[in-house]
Amino acid sequence: MILKISSENYSKQLKEKEEIFNSYFNKVTTKDIFPSSHHSFRHRCEFGVLNSDHGIKYSMIKDNERIEIETYPICSKSIQELMKKLLKIVNQEQVLYKKLFQIEFQSSRSMEVMVSLIYHKELETSWVEKANLIKDSLKCSVIGRSKKQKLIIGQDYVTEEYKSTNHSFKLKLYEQCFSQTNPDVCDQIIGWIEGIGKKNSDILELHCGLGTFTIPLSRLFNNVIATENSRPSLVALEKNIKLNKCKNIKNARLSGKETLEAYEKKRAFRRLINKKIDLKEYNIKSIFVDPPREGIDQDTISKISHFDEIIYISCGFESLKRDIDILNKTHEIKKVAMFDQFPYTDHIESGVILEKITPTD
Repeated sequence: MILKISSENYSKQLKEKEEIFNSYFNKVTTKDIFPSSHHSFRHRCEFGVLNSDHGIKYSMIKDNERIEIETYPICSKSIQELMKKLLKIVNQEQVLYKKLFQIEFQSSRSMEVMVSLIYHKELETSWVEKANLIKDSLKCSVIGRSKKQKLIIGQDYVTEEYKSTNHSFKLKLYEQCFSQTNPDVCDQIIGWIEGIGKKNSDILELHCGLGTFTIPLSRLFNNVIATENSRPSLVALEKNIKLNKCKNIKNARLSGKETLEAYEKKRAFRRLINKKIDLKEYNIKSIFVDPPREGIDQDTISKISHFDEIIYISCGFESLKRDIDILNKTHEIKKVAMFDQFPYTDHIESGVILEKITPTD
């Protein structure tokens, strides 16, 4: 077992994160801390495969060494219940365990589970037959993946329902698309964002993924223009827009850099023209960014500094501090929050709302 799971250990580490967070935002008066459950909080997990005399085992890397994992109490209860049952079936069938090198799980709070088995071999009809046995006996969907091959037994998504203070909505979380690992904390992030209130303007969202924040933003703004560079995520986003019957969301496949170039009219993109999106027709005063852990590049920072309001969700605290140090020259921080999305790690998930500083005479 890698992690020592207990409420005491969790409380100690949370306090250490709070001290780091508060030391940087010590001058901000409106601060919130949102803790996580100390167990069963993670709904997306991936494991390597370790071969032994008694069949394959789950494994993870610790200190550059692959070690066996028997239990993993930070993952959801539905995944925990499935782990041993799945290995028992897989170890009985050569077609299932031969050249298997990775196992991934994704679950929802409604107990849906999707299992991905990833191989160094082509998957044939015999594999499909045995994968159907897993689906029927364990009541889960099974995805088989190998090079240039993806076989779906059941469905390639689980449906999650997110709940904020006043609203709820459902999202289909598709296999191979990024989604939030800790849905309880994600609820808290959404609720905190909703605290900005309804605006009589439009918002630009970069790196929108499959719509985790796009859907709630559509309730706060007249229009959301959401962009994403990943084709699978955009396909998932469009399905989630239809699922939630949203009429005020426009989306296009653009990187963050391309989106801002289009906004500044430096380049014309056929991907916008084909979607009949003309950015100059919108009253965009706010921008929402949820970048990768390395944060936002300097050119993008200079461009988003022109927006009246910046909603910044960050999973990398060091990169966030670097970016905020720059944005502080043009914006003031209205409120901040720490969301403990990743217990038992050093990672700090943060939210910052910034408003443009009004020049004084």
